[in-house]
Amino acid sequence: MNIFLTGATGFVGAELIQSLAKDLHKHFYVLYRSNHKKMLLLEKLDPSFHSRIHFVYGDITNECCDVNDHDINNIPQIDKFYHLAALVKFNFELADELYHINYIGTKHALDLAERLQTKHFLYVSTAYTVGKKDKAEETLHSLESPTHNPYEATKIKAEHIVAQCTTMATSIIRPAIIIGDSKTGEADSNFTLYGFMKALKVFKRKVQRQQDNNSYRLFGDASHSSNFVPVDYVVDVLTVACDYAENHKIYHATNNNPPSNDFIFQTIKHHLDFHQLEVAPLTEINTITDDERVLNSFIDVFAPYFSKSIEFNDDNTAAMM
Repeated sequence: MNIFLTGATGFVGAELIQSLAKDLHKHFYVLYRSNHKKMLLLEKLDPSFHSRIHFVYGDITNECCDVNDHDINNIPQIDKFYHLAALVKFNFELADELYHINYIGTKHALDLAERLQTKHFLYVSTAYTVGKKDKAEETLHSLESPTHNPYEATKIKAEHIVAQCTTMATSIIRPAIIIGDSKTGEADSNFTLYGFMKALKVFKRKVQRQQDNNSYRLFGDASHSSNFVPVDYVVDVLTVACDYAENHKIYHATNNNPPSNDFIFQTIKHHLDFHQLEVAPLTEINTITDDERVLNSFIDVFAPYFSKSIEFNDDNTAAMM
């Protein structure tokens, strides 16, 4: 089986190759644009897999992912094409970049997949295409759905062009908020949760420099839950999808028992040894201090994900697994 991957030099992609490569009949064609990341991927992978890893230089922001005709002609027909590459940022000022990478990049990936005569295109989206709704079904969300940020909006648009493809089978896998491995704790410090923790760490250092013993409040709803899902579960879903995902179906890689925000905040507080940190309800936001305003501004892009609980249906995933 021949498998093509974009975004494979990232954390999830590397874990996915490790999982899929246990089948000795699988060969991998990995799109890369950074030699440094290419070497890091090889270092992470079991050396016995290296002979089955074939690197293809390219960039999803260019037509046909910038893969030249010579490479296209020398790549065998692709059985499965995993499109993982994306920009996971929520800032409104990055709207144009998000559109170009997440939406136009997906169009380019589909074009490349067609030229490689791909049989099955698997698009890794996000469970948060649910936007501002409280419940997510394993179906396409409307292009008119209200969203919290341009990241969600671009992923909805990308899902639609994948679903409209008729030249090959397509499936969509939607992970929730990916965290570290449930067994080893290994994580990618660039993921959403860890960016949130980095911001808190910066504020903690500021407080320490000032020798300040005051308490500082994060404003959110501690009673709600956030759908954190370990990377190993997401990889399990993606691995099973290689053989069992069906055409025009959507699969949620989500947590049926998500942790409460209170548990998350207390865990972060303990991990960072930042005991001056407190969680306060949004009803108290009118009492916010100037320093607390700075603190909360560090994490305002994450605020929608801590403000309510979302119910994710995963019947398709349960049946596939």
